[in-house]
Amino acid sequence: MIVFQDIYKRFGKKEVLRGVSLNVPKGKIQYIIGTSGAGKSVLTKHLVGLIRPDKGRVLFDGRDITDCTEQEYFEVRRRVATVFQHATLFDSMTMAENVALPLRKHRGCKQKEALERAMEFLKQVQMADYAHRYPSDVGDGLRKRVAIARALTMEPEVVIFDEPTTGIDPLAAANVDQLMRHLSEQMTVTSIVISHDLRSIFRVADRVAMLYKGRVLLEGTPEEFRNTTNPVVRQFINGDAEGPMEFPGVGR
Repeated sequence: MIVFQDIYKRFGKKEVLRGVSLNVPKGKIQYIIGTSGAGKSVLTKHLVGLIRPDKGRVLFDGRDITDCTEQEYFEVRRRVATVFQHATLFDSMTMAENVALPLRKHRGCKQKEALERAMEFLKQVQMADYAHRYPSDVGDGLRKRVAIARALTMEPEVVIFDEPTTGIDPLAAANVDQLMRHLSEQMTVTSIVISHDLRSIFRVADRVAMLYKGRVLLEGTPEEFRNTTNPVVRQFINGDAEGPMEFPGVGR
């Protein structure tokens, strides 16, 4: 469904991506891992046109979107949602009002209809009981579920999850993982997940790609990552301070 072909991207003197090729299958959960500065977020931003490659092509659902105009990218962005590390909910709005907002702004729904439809999306993420509460009333894990419900209002085919389990407790992280699996299996949503959470990776990923020195060092199933003899990958998944890995020393 999504194909990154030989992507190169440089910012000034810093060459972030040096020929990244990756196929993301439809309806699967694709994790992209690597150290800070490896280019994980940079790669995914190419999908929605926030960054254009210096070289290489990006294909979405069989269409080459590399040279789309800004207007043409609006259609791509309607099909691709992003759930950020921080839930970014409006504190002055209830959970239902937060989810209803894009329905009013982008779908043209009236307030009553938007709130009714918001309840359906909250039910999908098991948050209907919290519909009339405010973000400050609940923990990070529940807020993240509401952020996912809000993303689903646009009926995306693809959801990019940026560090979805960072900063939340293990139980909340497991619930978010379960929700991603539900989106994949029940709604055929394709998920691209940027994460360092090894528990999550081995619990829910269908495919994993590790970026290192601007390239895909290893791409495969979680089991292939467990069994790899590549010393850099082994160091990363074991969390060893000592080893062959070189750190770029810049932000992701």
